[in-house]
Amino acid sequence: MRDRLRVGVAQIHSLLGDVRRNLEKHLEYVERARELGVEVLAFPELSLTGYLLRDLAYEVSDAAREALGEIAEASRGLCVLVGLVHEPRAGIYENSVAVVRDGSVAGVVSKLYLPDYGLFEESRYFREGSCSREGVFECGGWRVAPIICEDAWHPEPAELAARRGADVVFIHASSPIRGLYGSGEANIERVWEAIAVTRAVENACYVVFANRVGPEDEEYFWGGSMVVAPDGEVVARAKKMEEELLVADLDLYRLRASRRFSSFKRHRRDIHVVLGELD
Repeated sequence: MRDRLRVGVAQIHSLLGDVRRNLEKHLEYVERARELGVEVLAFPELSLTGYLLRDLAYEVSDAAREALGEIAEASRGLCVLVGLVHEPRAGIYENSVAVVRDGSVAGVVSKLYLPDYGLFEESRYFREGSCSREGVFECGGWRVAPIICEDAWHPEPAELAARRGADVVFIHASSPIRGLYGSGEANIERVWEAIAVTRAVENACYVVFANRVGPEDEEYFWGGSMVVAPDGEVVARAKKMEEELLVADLDLYRLRASRRFSSFKRHRRDIHVVLGELD
């Protein structure tokens, strides 16, 4: 395992349903990341398609698959994590992240928890992903794992990734702004930082939060992407309300030190058995 890993977050504004124009932006950020020596570049949730798709979810998967092939060809030498609608079987659609590595698609990870509250109605259009699939990939000599937005609000997906060997958990999000009452900081910002810090500390791993930015229908996505070290320090933070390529270097020594002084080594399987029996 190498001593350092340079990661990037492409905090972008995606156009709803316009895969071709979104692809152009992806390719632009891939080139910018390459110039900065980024080894793993993460895009937000559904970055190729836009988020509030509704029935459009059934129409964009073919275009997204073709666009992914272009990203794979353009990103040789990098590992790129791309949000898209994935069709694993004819007529079955999942909210997914594709992992592109060495010029090809290394795998696809799909969202486990589909939110159905407030503005969210994902289970009408998507199938839940399967946690039985391997979701950890070697990139730049480190092991990385994508999870998607709502999955980070539950402890199990990040823990599953870490126990499968992930050194870095990427949270790909499309989080609209909520709870802005004149203070300059929305409540959702504080909540997401608390979630990212908690997932990093409890799993003794780096956490990279990749959120989108900009308007879509009546919603506005606030950005604020961040990189959190295993000891809970936010080591890099993107701007709010504008696009940005956030870059940070991850340190193997910091990862080792956190695991040395962490209770993550202890795992009570019996607790998970009891939890599995509860409603």
